[in-house]
Amino acid sequence: MAAPKPGADAAPLPPETFLGLDSYGWVALAFAVFLALLWRFGAFRAIGKALDARAAKVRADLAEAEALRAEAQRLRDAAAAQAEQAARDAETLRAAAEAEARRILENADAEARAIAASASRLAEDRIDAAQRAAEAEIRARATELALRAAKAMLEARRAELTPLTDRAIAGLDRRP
Repeated sequence: MAAPKPGADAAPLPPETFLGLDSYGWVALAFAVFLALLWRFGAFRAIGKALDARAAKVRADLAEAEALRAEAQRLRDAAAAQAEQAARDAETLRAAAEAEARRILENADAEARAIAASASRLAEDRIDAAQRAAEAEIRARATELALRAAKAMLEARRAELTPLTDRAIAGLDRRP
């Protein structure tokens, strides 16, 4: 007969035990002893304190993050308020600049009208002065012509009038 192959048709081996515990029992017992030693030497308190410290640090970080968020919100609100104020200021400046531009245009228009009226008056005054000068010149020439005509007439009539004037002068001497 052939030799049986190991493990092929062989019956399972009974588990190895020591003091009635198999390997799983010993691992559980070792773990329980380990936990008892940790508890005895205060490892759980230290772990609890470490976890409490970590929780406190997380709470502090959360409080700081909330404070930073509130500060960021305050800064954002302040920036928005400044932007709104800047927009209102810009609108006020724009309106003031438009009003100033209208005032300047109105003043320039009024000044242009005044200058045109002044130039018109000056031209009219010059025309009037030239007209008066022309009238005065015409009068002077008319007077001069009248004097020349009178002189010419008197010269023409001088021959007739000379004996009359001589008699009148001679008659003056005879007066008492």
